[in-house]
Amino acid sequence: MRVGKVSAQGLRPNNEDNFVADLERKIFLVADGMGGQDRGEQASAMAADIIPRVVSDRLAAKDAACDAVKRALEEANDAIVSAGKNQPAGRRMGTTAVLALEDDNQVYVAGLGDSRAYLIRDGQVEQLTVDHSVAQALVASGALTQEEARHSPYQHVLHKFLGCAGLTESAEVKPFTPHVGDRLLLASDGLTNHVTDDDLALGGQAHPNPQEWAEVLVKLALERGSKDNVTCVIVAFDAP
Repeated sequence: MRVGKVSAQGLRPNNEDNFVADLERKIFLVADGMGGQDRGEQASAMAADIIPRVVSDRLAAKDAACDAVKRALEEANDAIVSAGKNQPAGRRMGTTAVLALEDDNQVYVAGLGDSRAYLIRDGQVEQLTVDHSVAQALVASGALTQEEARHSPYQHVLHKFLGCAGLTESAEVKPFTPHVGDRLLLASDGLTNHVTDDDLALGGQAHPNPQEWAEVLVKLALERGSKDNVTCVIVAFDAP
């Protein structure tokens, strides 16, 4: 595996995104902090610290990889909820998180919030995660079309994230077997709101170096008007 990673502040006053690109432990993460000022940044930093540590501890304790991923997200959620208890009324401390773990030639992907994971394989693009926005929930119920959801005021209102006191369900973990040539993209919505499936399908072939491609994608999102922090981690699965 090779990895590329970029995080840009963009037009925001500070960067509330954090990421992990740990080739030794084969853990990769993007977390997009919520809440403004330094609180979102604190929540995403907690996710970037807690999740890899808990995954490693649970794997060392012989937990199944899928269970280790779920446990890590649960512990990060509990810690962020606890840390946010003293916030002023009406302010929530939270962060999205999208996580990938490679273990025994399987990759396990999970997410909470609207940071996304994409698998790019043979020129085809598959979104591996589901946005936990109110708009996307309305699409799932049939109340909105996908096109209507893109313009909905609820597009960025999240009902699941790390720091959510009412979180009762574990994150869905999606495993896949990596193929030579695969590219796995983890990204905050500052990037995914401004790049298309065509950009991802063509870019993986045009930019075989994952660091170069990560830089190209972040620059593209900013050029297209992203006003958010823009972060991505790209994992390239190469021949042995």
